[in-house]
Amino acid sequence: MNLLLSIGLCLSINPPDTLPYNLANPSHIINLVSEDLREISGLSPTDVDGQYLAIADEKGEIFFVDGAGGGAITHRVLFRDKGDFEGVEMVGPCLFAVKSNGDVFEIGRWKRKSPSVREYKTSLKKEDDVEGLGFDAKRNALLIACKGNTDSSYLRKVYAFDLNSKKLSEQPVYTVDPLEVNRLVPHIPEENEHFFSPSGIAVHPITGDIYVLSSAQKRLVVLDYATGAIKYAIRLDKKMLPQPEGISFDMNGDLVLSSEGKKGEGLIIRYRFLEVRGEK
Repeated sequence: MNLLLSIGLCLSINPPDTLPYNLANPSHIINLVSEDLREISGLSPTDVDGQYLAIADEKGEIFFVDGAGGGAITHRVLFRDKGDFEGVEMVGPCLFAVKSNGDVFEIGRWKRKSPSVREYKTSLKKEDDVEGLGFDAKRNALLIACKGNTDSSYLRKVYAFDLNSKKLSEQPVYTVDPLEVNRLVPHIPEENEHFFSPSGIAVHPITGDIYVLSSAQKRLVVLDYATGAIKYAIRLDKKMLPQPEGISFDMNGDLVLSSEGKKGEGLIIRYRFLEVRGEK
C-alpha cells in the first residue's frame, strides 16, 4: 500500500493550525533503500539544501544522503569501527557525533580518507542513554538529549556541550516532564505505557523553538527556547513513523523526520513549514 494512503490523523493539544506543520500530509517521503540506513538513528542538515547527514547505531560511520536524489548515499565518513552512535550534526567545517554514553566526537578534514578525530568525555553515563544531538547556534553548543529509562517518569534532561570550551553544562538547560506530556496527550488503548523519552532534538532555524522527538509513545514535543515550557505536544502516526529517531530542519524551516525501518526500509519524511508560506 502507498504510505501516503496509510497516514492517519496526528493529534495535537492545540488547534490543528497552531503547529506550523500538517503532520498528516508530508510533502516528501524518501524510502532509504540502502541496508546501511535501515537503522538510521540520527539526522542533521548540511550546508547544502536538501542534503542530510545520517548515522546508524552500529559503528561510527556518517552518511551524506541526497534528499533530492531518492535518498542515495553520496559520501561516507568512517571515524570509528565500533560504537553505539546515536546522533550526528554538522557545525561549520566539522562533523560531530555522540555515543549513547555521552561521549562526543569531533570529526575534521572529513573529505579526506583519514579524517581527524577528537573524543571528548562528558559526565554522562551509559544509564543516561543519550539519543539526541542538535546544534544550538545561540549558545554555540550541541544540545544532548538523554532518553533514560522509558519505564520511569522522572524528568528527561537536555544538556549543552559548549563548542568553545568543549565542556558539558553541569545542569540541564531543558527538562521535559513525561507526566505532563501524558496529561497533554493521554495514552490511547493501542499504545504501550512507556513514558516520553527523547530520541532526537533540533532547534527550529526560524522560530528558535526546541523540537524534541520521542520514539517511545511516538510523540513530538516543542519547547519554548527561553523558558523551556511545552508549547505543543503531538502524537505521531506510528504507521508513518514506526520508530522515529532523527529530526532536523531544512534552511527554509521545513521539518524533516527519520524513522528506522522495523520491518522494511528506513524513511526520511519532510513537512512544509506552513507559517512561512501562509498555508493552512
